[in-house]
Amino acid sequence: MKKALVTGASQGIGKAIALRLAEAGYDVVIHFHENRAEAEAVAETVQQIGRNAWLLQADLLEAAQAIQLGQEAWAVAGGLDVLVNNAGVSYKKHFLDVTEADFERFNNVNFRSTTFLTQTVARRMVEHNVAGSIWTITSVNGLRPGLGLSLYGATKGALETLMKGVAMELGPHNIRVNTIAVGAVQTNINRGVWENPDLLQEVNGGIPAGRLGQPEEIAAVVVDLINSGSYMTGTTITIDGGLLLMRGYGKPGPYETGT
Repeated sequence: MKKALVTGASQGIGKAIALRLAEAGYDVVIHFHENRAEAEAVAETVQQIGRNAWLLQADLLEAAQAIQLGQEAWAVAGGLDVLVNNAGVSYKKHFLDVTEADFERFNNVNFRSTTFLTQTVARRMVEHNVAGSIWTITSVNGLRPGLGLSLYGATKGALETLMKGVAMELGPHNIRVNTIAVGAVQTNINRGVWENPDLLQEVNGGIPAGRLGQPEEIAAVVVDLINSGSYMTGTTITIDGGLLLMRGYGKPGPYETGT
């Protein structure tokens, strides 16, 4: 019986991955921060599919809670074969307006907690000789900068480099480590885009596919790769509708307070 932990699984890409894993025969530990009702709905669907589901709450602003999440997930599920680092925070802010609080939030949630959760789970995989896999959702902004996304992109870029190093060090233990750099996907994080027709048209114009991606499309690729048991490790898979092939949208201009 294979088991997976998916962070940020109450909605969006995390929810889609959790459900797809259940359909593929995995029991799933569903992590959430605040949206318990939505997480419970995901767990109920997993159970309807015929798989086991466990709910665990953690605020990933705190690395200690990330470590505890990994420990509790391993304990309640009786081990883990897969870790999907999906949880993260994203919002736009001009670099000149970035505060120490912004820095702490992006760094702690996107990078620090992901680092120590991964370490916690990987250590147990090594101790128990589990040939597992670890998948981290990053962003095209970790590969190429975006306006107002300097700090966000930096934390995602840091994950890209980190996970490649982790892949090298865990390779001897038959643990595969890869990243998924996603483009513009229709989730609550970018609701301001897809609820604004003019902005949506501008964004779509910078994507060769001509539209935003759907969480289920990301999940389909991730779970297929997980199930492949392939030779692939230390690799970044980009799922962006071709966004990186173009310049994207928006043009930099002079700084104005509050932009």
